[in-house]
Amino acid sequence: MSLQPIRFRITILLCSLIVLHTSLALADDLAPLSDEFSNASTFSKWQDLGVVEGWTTPSYEIADINTSEPGHFHLVPGPNTWFAHLRGLLMFKEVTGDFVVTAKFRVLSRHNAADPTEVPNRSFSLTGIFIHGPRNITQAAPDPYRTDAVWPPGDFGSDYVENTENYIFLSYGSAGNPGTRQFEIKATRNSSSQLYFDSTGIDQNETEVWLQLVRVGDTVVCLRKHGESEPWIVENRYPNAVHHFPVFGDTLQVGITAYTDWETAAPFNAGGLQTSYHFNYAPPTDGMPDLISQVDYFRFRRPDPALTELVLQGMSTSFNPATNTTAATPVELSESLNAAPYLGDNANIEYAPYTDWATIEFGGNPDSPDAQPTADPDGDGLSNLLEFALGSDPESIIDTMVPVGSLSGGDYTYQFTPSITDGADLIIQSVSDLSGTWQPVASRPLEGGDWIIHDGDAAIQVNETTDEVTLTLPATDPQSFFRLQVSQ
Repeated sequence: MSLQPIRFRITILLCSLIVLHTSLALADDLAPLSDEFSNASTFSKWQDLGVVEGWTTPSYEIADINTSEPGHFHLVPGPNTWFAHLRGLLMFKEVTGDFVVTAKFRVLSRHNAADPTEVPNRSFSLTGIFIHGPRNITQAAPDPYRTDAVWPPGDFGSDYVENTENYIFLSYGSAGNPGTRQFEIKATRNSSSQLYFDSTGIDQNETEVWLQLVRVGDTVVCLRKHGESEPWIVENRYPNAVHHFPVFGDTLQVGITAYTDWETAAPFNAGGLQTSYHFNYAPPTDGMPDLISQVDYFRFRRPDPALTELVLQGMSTSFNPATNTTAATPVELSESLNAAPYLGDNANIEYAPYTDWATIEFGGNPDSPDAQPTADPDGDGLSNLLEFALGSDPESIIDTMVPVGSLSGGDYTYQFTPSITDGADLIIQSVSDLSGTWQPVASRPLEGGDWIIHDGDAAIQVNETTDEVTLTLPATDPQSFFRLQVSQ
């Protein structure tokens, strides 16, 4: 815990020089998108494709974080799937540029409430990582829904456009052989889907799977692992000799899919565009969905600069184009000598904002004594944790961005600019007499988000351009003391 008191009197103003410190810009800018699913409030940071595209009817029955299953994103999909014009479930975050994303999934079933660890027994009941090309669709279907709607739906106010689905995914569960644990991998270009599935390399008793996708330029590599101590398997690389590459722009929707019950979806696909459209807007409620997806974490990182597109294209893969399935002996990541140091477990890095910051500030050695949160290596009276929160240089006394207090128009004001969006609890406290008890005025939680007001007379404003925080509190006492408390 670190404290920085600021004292106000009617005739006294405490100011300090503020010098911008930019080292945080060097940190991994994608890492904050990661989610360990330990706080229910992070659910609001995930976008639902069904809402974004205006389909309205959810593709899930239950979706929550750290609620149904502690420490997990818990998804219970209704009948849905991803194939051709059929749209499934996607909870995502937007990513621009190259990325590595790693996630750990647990696959459960619904047909036997006494033992959900049984394998799903409906075809294509799987969950995994999904990367999707955004579409310029915000009102996909008429509202209210009309069962007599005739194609083209644009006659009823829809902006849906056919042949625009572009995506790649790798998932785990039960695919074309219900009751058998398998993976499925699929690439779709302009709504033309190519896929295969297999159980090679899978322990049939293992409910969990580790998946990883990496994109560099116009190359995507998909990896899987079927046990904590098992090797990473390089499943496929796109483009390849027989699978076309989706029409991807620089920005993609990267996230989690969960789909089930192909038996219910298949007739809608067979009916062509018209029935597919109705399935997407109003998924049937009389199916037999048989999947529960529980995601342990979902981690984003930028690829190491050494992981070039040429390196990815040189990787050996398990996919056998001659048979359109995986090789009998899976190809392990260790066989790709130029890529292995930057993928698999080496890229599966938990987002730790303070550690990332300390790694940069202290020469790649975040475990050194000088790098500890309570240390003060420059002797300026501010701990590293405060320097982290305020964006100042922990090894330079003159580069200290302390809060500023003032008295204006009958209000006390307290201003500072946090350099972090999450990674530490920030609490502004006040007291009218230093012999009294400090009281919380406003706070922002570890996971970030909006400020919470604890004193009904206080107000918080955040400058959208500079992120400067301004607290105002009526000056009802002849003096007040304020301090910023930073903790983890």
